[in-house]
Amino acid sequence: GMDLEFPVRQMDVDRLLHLREIELEREAGDHSYGRKAYMAYVTEGLGNLLEWDEITMFQRKNGSFFNCPSTTAATLVNHYDDKALQYLNWLVSKFGSAVPTVYPLNIYCQLSWVDALEKMGISQYFVSEIKSILDTTYVSWIKRDEEIMLDI
Repeated sequence: GMDLEFPVRQMDVDRLLHLREIELEREAGDHSYGRKAYMAYVTEGLGNLLEWDEITMFQRKNGSFFNCPSTTAATLVNHYDDKALQYLNWLVSKFGSAVPTVYPLNIYCQLSWVDALEKMGISQYFVSEIKSILDTTYVSWIKRDEEIMLDI
């Protein structure tokens, strides 16, 4: 619709569009929460095929959708929301023009570090750091913090 030209063959574009149609048909009969979440997460390529009002149920307290800048931006283009715009502006002010694919991701990363240290057999050298990470995670769990509860 924007008259952009890409150096690819039409056959390749048609193949991608065909794969998208197959995926949409496969998902069409499923009206579960999981399907809605999946469709909301892959908003970038769906345009007017989504009910944008329904996607707002996946907005996090920080204004993002799934802590994902690209999903948040795609949703914002199709369904304006002040909180989503604030989240994206905050990311750009924090990181500049190259924002991470997911942000924030603190708890997941920290628990991955603990897991890696345990697997390497060197966790005994990081006892206080590990205790701090686990204590923070526990407090988040007790408070039913959105970041940990949405990605158990």
